[in-house]
Amino acid sequence: MVSAWDSGNVPGTPAGSTLGLIAIPRQTDESNRFVGAGPVIEYLNAAAAGGVPSADVVWLPTYAQIIEILRPSFFAPLDRWLQADESSPLAAFSEEAIRLVRYQGQTLGLPIAVVPGVLGYDAAQFERGNVAAPTAEWTWSDFIEAGTRLTVDADDDGKPEQWGFTANWDLPDWLPLLLQEGGEIVDLDSGDVGLGGPNAFRALTAWDELGRVHGIHPHGPDVGEMDLRGFEGSVLSAMRFTNFMKTPWHYWSSLAPMPQEPPKATPLALAEALAVPAAAPADDAYEALIPLGHWIGERRVLPSVTSGWQYLEKPDTEHFDLIFSESMRETALQSLPHARASHAASSSAITYHLFHQVTLPLARGEVVVEQALEQGVRWLQSYLAGPQPQ
Repeated sequence: MVSAWDSGNVPGTPAGSTLGLIAIPRQTDESNRFVGAGPVIEYLNAAAAGGVPSADVVWLPTYAQIIEILRPSFFAPLDRWLQADESSPLAAFSEEAIRLVRYQGQTLGLPIAVVPGVLGYDAAQFERGNVAAPTAEWTWSDFIEAGTRLTVDADDDGKPEQWGFTANWDLPDWLPLLLQEGGEIVDLDSGDVGLGGPNAFRALTAWDELGRVHGIHPHGPDVGEMDLRGFEGSVLSAMRFTNFMKTPWHYWSSLAPMPQEPPKATPLALAEALAVPAAAPADDAYEALIPLGHWIGERRVLPSVTSGWQYLEKPDTEHFDLIFSESMRETALQSLPHARASHAASSSAITYHLFHQVTLPLARGEVVVEQALEQGVRWLQSYLAGPQPQ
C-alpha cells in the first residue's frame, strides 16, 4: 500500500504527498487473542496529548471492535467534507456498507471491508446423514428438515450425540429471521431500538421453536452457554450461523448462503474501516482518506466498494486476499445482494450481551418470547445511553 501510494499507483492521491505507516501496538490476552478497542483508544489518547506520533488516518480492523471505538468522540465526522466534495466519493461504496459507519447522524469513517452472514455446516455430517447440502435456494423449511435429520440421539435418552444446529453469540441466530421479517435490532445512526413489536415477536418465536418444538438445538433448563454454542467440551452440531470468513471454523468448514424467505435479507457486518482522528489536521486527512478508502476498499475480504466485487468473480494475483475456492466465491456473491447492514452484527459488545439477555435465557426456558424481548430492549436502551464495560 505504501509503495503503491508513493509510486503514484493509487488514483487521486494529493500531489507531492507521501504515505508513512505508524503501527498501533497490539495487545493479546492470556489466551493469545488480540485485545480489541483498548490499545486503539490508548493510542488515540496518547497521540492527542502529543505522547506518540499522530496519524492522519487510522485503519481499524474487525478485532478492534470498530463500532465501540466509533461511539466515543475519537474521530472527526466526515459529513461536511463529503457534502462539499463534488466528486461524489461515496458513490462507489455499497449503500449498506456506508450505513455501518454512521453513528448518531454522522459519518465517522469509510468502510473498506464488510462480511455477510452465512450458514456454516459440516459437509461430512450431511453426507453421512444422506442429507442434501445447503444451496442458495434453501428455505427455512429445508433448514428445519435438515436440522431434524442431523440431530442424532442414538440411544434415545433425550441427550443427542449431535445437534442439527447450535447458536453463536458472535451473531444472534434470530437476527436473520428478524431482518427477513422487516425488522432490526438497533440502528446506531438514528438511535432506534428495533427489537420490539410484532416482527421481532414473530422472529424470536420462530427461533425459539427451532429448539422447543423442532428439537434441532439445545433447549431446556440444563442448557449451558457452551452447550448452546456447540464448542469444545460439548456436543457438536452440523450447522451454525456465522459471518463469512476466509478461513471457516474447522467444525463448520463449508459455507452456504443463509436460509431465505421473502423479503430476502442476511446480516451485513463491518469488518474494516478508515477514520480520521479528531486531533488530526482534518483537511489534509480527508484528502488522503478518499483515495485510500477507494483503493484499499477494492482489495479486501470482502470489498465495501462494489467495483471490487469483480475480483470475487475473477480473482487475480494482485488481489490475493480474494482468491477463494469456487464454492466460497459463490457463497459470497450470492449473499452480498441480500446483505442488510446490521450494527448489532458488527458489535461484539451488542451480540455478547444479547446472547445472555435473550438467546440463552430463552433456550433455557427461563423466559418466554415477550420477556426475552423486554430484557433485550432494556439492555439496548442502556447501551445507547452510554458505553458499556467490555
